[in-house]
Amino acid sequence: MSWNESEILKARNAIFDAAQDVLAGRLTYIEGARKIVAAWWTSKLDEGDADFLPFVGVVSETEALPFGGMRAHWQAAALDALRPEIDRMEAWARRRGEPHCRNLVARFSSGQIKIEKF
Repeated sequence: MSWNESEILKARNAIFDAAQDVLAGRLTYIEGARKIVAAWWTSKLDEGDADFLPFVGVVSETEALPFGGMRAHWQAAALDALRPEIDRMEAWARRRGEPHCRNLVARFSSGQIKIEKF
């Protein structure tokens, strides 16, 4: 296996894991979208894929909202003030992303998208 193939498979596994974690409630839809988009570029999957494009939209529309490690750099009062907006955008991201997470999990699980050696 080449280094490139190894990186591609690692990225695809990251996408699969993120989609599963979102559906299981271990990851928010916004955080999941950010992980999926970040890994997609390395995965060598089609950038026009119908199950990918909605996550690009979620990332674009929520990029100003603090998630993950960046929350540590925000004051508690600022986070509290943003809570209604974060909740609203998370609900929107769920409606937008849930069917595509399900599709991705199904495609990876069925082997339609390879996550093991080519």
